[in-house]
Amino acid sequence: MKWNYNIDCKIKFVLSLLFGGLVFLYWYRYYPHHLHYQEQLQLFLFTVDYLEMKIAHPGGVAEYIAEFLTQFFVYAWVGAIVIAVTLVIIQLLMNGFAKKLNALDFWYPLSFLPSVCLWIFLCDQNALLALPVSILLTLSVLLIWVRLTRTWVRIAYAIFIIPVLYWMVGGVYFIFVLGLVGCSFIRGRQTMKSFYSFLFVCVCILLAILCPLLAKDLVQYSLLRLIFGIDYYRYPMVFPSIMLLAMAAPAIVPWIQKSLPMIRKHALLWISFEFLILLLGAFYAIRKSSNPELEEALKYDYLTRMGRWEQIIQSAEKAAPESPLAVTCLNLALARTGQLGDRMFHFYQNGTEGLIPRFNRDFTTPLPASEVFYYLGMINASQHYTFEAMEAIPDHKKSGRAYVRLAETNLINGQYEVAAKYLKTLRYAPFYRRWAINAMSYLYNEEKIERHPEWGWLRKIRYTEDFLFSETEMDAMLGLLFQHNMRNRMAFDYLLAYVLQKKDLKHFMEYYPLGEKIAYDHIPLSYQEALAFVWIQKYPDFQGIPWPISESVLKGMTDFIHIYSTLENPEPILRSRYGKTYWYYLLYRK
Repeated sequence: MKWNYNIDCKIKFVLSLLFGGLVFLYWYRYYPHHLHYQEQLQLFLFTVDYLEMKIAHPGGVAEYIAEFLTQFFVYAWVGAIVIAVTLVIIQLLMNGFAKKLNALDFWYPLSFLPSVCLWIFLCDQNALLALPVSILLTLSVLLIWVRLTRTWVRIAYAIFIIPVLYWMVGGVYFIFVLGLVGCSFIRGRQTMKSFYSFLFVCVCILLAILCPLLAKDLVQYSLLRLIFGIDYYRYPMVFPSIMLLAMAAPAIVPWIQKSLPMIRKHALLWISFEFLILLLGAFYAIRKSSNPELEEALKYDYLTRMGRWEQIIQSAEKAAPESPLAVTCLNLALARTGQLGDRMFHFYQNGTEGLIPRFNRDFTTPLPASEVFYYLGMINASQHYTFEAMEAIPDHKKSGRAYVRLAETNLINGQYEVAAKYLKTLRYAPFYRRWAINAMSYLYNEEKIERHPEWGWLRKIRYTEDFLFSETEMDAMLGLLFQHNMRNRMAFDYLLAYVLQKKDLKHFMEYYPLGEKIAYDHIPLSYQEALAFVWIQKYPDFQGIPWPISESVLKGMTDFIHIYSTLENPEPILRSRYGKTYWYYLLYRK
C-alpha cells in the first residue's frame, strides 16, 4: 500500500488551529503583561489628522493598522487572540504561496517557520506589531498577483502595486518583489518568453530600487530606515538579527519548499521528524527569547497602574520580587493598604531605590516612581516624571497611560487649560474616551474636585508652597510633605521607611515622635524592631523601655544578639530565623 504524500486539508487546518492555540496560550498565560506594556506606549486616535500623520511616511498604513490592533492589548486575552490570528494567517498565506509554486506537501511544516520567527521577534518588548501586519499585507498582495491569469493584468498590477505597497508596508515590500521575480522567471521558461519575462523583471526591480530613493526626498528619514523599515522596532536605527530573520523568512522559505526533493523512503516518519524538529527548535528559541524577570516587573507595574494593591501583595507572598521596579510597586501596595511599616522587611528590599527610585532618563523606570509620588501627594514630581517618561519613548509616540496621569495632575493642581488639552485628545482614543468625558466634567469645578474621593484628598495633602525639590534629600521632602498635612499617614510611613532602609537610625529616632498624631492601633513591626535595636545599644536589657513593644519582638531581639555575638558565622542561622526582620536587613543587606 502506497502512502499518500499530500497532507489532507483537514489535517492542515487542525495543525494551524493547534499552532494558533499555542500562540494564544503563550501570550495570555505566560506573557500577558508584555501586551499591556505595548498598549501603554502608544495613543491611538480616531481622527483624520492622526490617520494623515501615519500614512505620510512609508509603512504608515501598516503602522496605523498595527496601532489600531495594539490598543486592544489593554485586555491581554484580546491581544493574545490578535497575535495568534495574525501569525496563523501568515502561515496560511505562506502555505498558499508555496502551493502556487508547486511545492510538495512533504515540506509543509516549513510554512510555519516565518510565523515562528515573528513569534520570537515579538518576545522583545521593543518589537512592534507593525512588522507582522506588514508581512501579512505583503503576502496577501503577492498571492493576489500569483492568482491573476491574464498577462497584461499581471504586468499592470505589479507596476502599480510596487510603489503603493512600499508606501503601505515599508521595507518588507521586497518579499513581494522577490516572489514576483521568481514566479516571472518560472513562467517565462514555461511559456518560452524568457526575454519578455526578463525585461518585466528588470522594470520591477528598478521600480523597487527607486521607491526608497525617491522616498528619501519626501520624508525626513535616513535611507537605511527607509530600506529596512521605520515602524518595526521601537528604537530607530536598531535592527535586531531576529527582526531581519523574520523579514527574510517569508521571502526565502517558499522557494526552499519548492526546491527540496521528496524523500520517499519512510516519508511519514520524515514528516513527523520535521514537525518534531520545528517544535523543539521553536520551543528552545522562544524560551531563550523570553524574559520572565522582565515579565514579572511589567506585571507589578501593570497591577500598580490598575491600583490592584492586594493582588500585588498576594503575588509577592508567592514569590518575593527582586527587580527594583517590582520592589517599588510592592512597597507602594504595602503603603496603600497600611502595611508598609509592618511588612516591608518580610520581602526583599534593595534600599531606598525600592521605595522611591531616582530619576532615569528612560521611558520605563520613571513611571512606577511617578505612581509613588502621585499617591504620596507630590503631584508636581509625579507630573514631571510622567512627562519625561513619555518624551523619552524612542519612537516619539505618545502614551495613553501618561496622558491620563498628566490630565489628573493638572486637574488636582487647578491647571485646567492644560488638563483640558490632554482630555480633549483622550476623547478620540477609544479605550480612554469614557474616562476623558467624565473627567472633563471636573474642569473649572472646584467643589466637584474637592468631593472626588482621590483627587480631593490629593489636593488637600499636596505641597502648596514653592521650594527646591531635591531627590537626594528625599527624607527632607517627605518630612515637609507630612508636616503640611499630618493626616497623610502614607507620607509618614515612607519617611520612616526611607531612613530605615538607608540605615539612618539617628534620623529615625528624630522623625519617629512626629507620628504621635497618626492613629496607629499598634506600633508597626519594623518600627518596633528599630526601636528595640536602638535601645539595646545603650542599655543592658529592656527594663524601662518607654515604647509599648511586643514581647515577641523583645525576645527575638535578645535571641538575635545572642546568636550574633556567640557564633563564629551567625549569618546562615540568622537568615533562616530572622531574615524577615529589620535587624537582618540592617546588619547583612548591602
